[in-house]
Amino acid sequence: MVRSLRMPSIGTEWRRLLSIKAVIIAILAVALAFFAFANAAAQIGAKLPVFKALGPAFYSSKADLLKLEMAAAKRPAAAGEPRFGAMATATLSRSPLSARALRDYALHREARGDAAGARKIFRAGNAISRRDGLTQYWLINDAAKRGDVPGALNHFDAVLRTMPEATQPMIERLAISTILPEARQALTRFVRKDNPWLVRYVEAAVAKLPKVEPLAQLFVDSGRAPDLPALRSPYGQIVEGLVNDQKTALLRRFYPLLPNANGSDLKSIAITEEAFRGGYAPVVWDLGQSSDRGGALLTSDGGLGLELYGLPDTRGIAARKLLVPAPSAQRFSWVATDRSSNQDSAAFWVLSCLRDGGKGSEVRSTNLLAPQVPLNGQMPLPKGCDSIMVSFEIDGGTGRDPARMVFSSVTVD
Repeated sequence: MVRSLRMPSIGTEWRRLLSIKAVIIAILAVALAFFAFANAAAQIGAKLPVFKALGPAFYSSKADLLKLEMAAAKRPAAAGEPRFGAMATATLSRSPLSARALRDYALHREARGDAAGARKIFRAGNAISRRDGLTQYWLINDAAKRGDVPGALNHFDAVLRTMPEATQPMIERLAISTILPEARQALTRFVRKDNPWLVRYVEAAVAKLPKVEPLAQLFVDSGRAPDLPALRSPYGQIVEGLVNDQKTALLRRFYPLLPNANGSDLKSIAITEEAFRGGYAPVVWDLGQSSDRGGALLTSDGGLGLELYGLPDTRGIAARKLLVPAPSAQRFSWVATDRSSNQDSAAFWVLSCLRDGGKGSEVRSTNLLAPQVPLNGQMPLPKGCDSIMVSFEIDGGTGRDPARMVFSSVTVD
């Protein structure tokens, strides 16, 4: 049974968006400005390649026709005037299978009060071609007015597929809608490998959402995380965000869906070659990106060892690993094969309890670089933890060479 999750706290600007109608209206406002600019550019003869996919109304030199269409875009009532009607009727007579002609005639019917007739004509135009931007815009708006979220997303899909270079503002607004449960439900069918705008959507959601929880929940709801190389980095950002936000229950459901990941990564802390292949930090060992402290897997005494180090005059985390311990686990143990220290250097294992809703207790080892401390040791696990962040903190002290330790094994039992 999937446990319901509390949505993240969000500011005033985000609360304003917490209705699917508001989100779609915001998207449509961006789209309308985009289409108006495209039409104006075409009117003055500026043939901008980015607008070519919108159809001849936005990439044409027929000034008279464009003037009428531009007037209707700025003032929809203008589409009901006799001149526009005559133009639309004549164009449709000449080109009955033109999506543009059908669109102009539908706009005229709508402006004359025949909304049902306009809907039928727009749908006919959409059946002929999904590449007319204003037809898709009208159908998105119509679906939104009727509360048809899946229908609106169908037409978003058409626009995003046919006009990838020109629709970034729209996809960013769509990404924001992931906050809404009803939007996530409708979006699950688009979480698939053959969706050409999935990468753009996920990247936008990671960048624009205040928390990654809704995006992770979308993948969980869809039951998959498509294996696309361009998504490896966003997947890593989602994992990191869930760890930072202490959303361990959701992380346990999301992580096994990821390509090149294994659910056992959450339960193992072993120092093996397999533990350092694939996966997403810090569910797998995170040896950091800093040049002054970190770690590496090496051969030690005929076996594998994990070397962790800190340069002089530096202090911080050299390695960390998220662990979901077995209910029976009580202690964390380690075996070190080598160490080098400096004046005032120090190193500690730190076990931090993570749980949904906040950080719990913390347990720290003694200073492992102190001469009298044995190379092998153990410490109790913090109590009542959903998961534990195992960190190795090091202070390089003062000297010429790094302070370091090499561990042949770390275990939890």
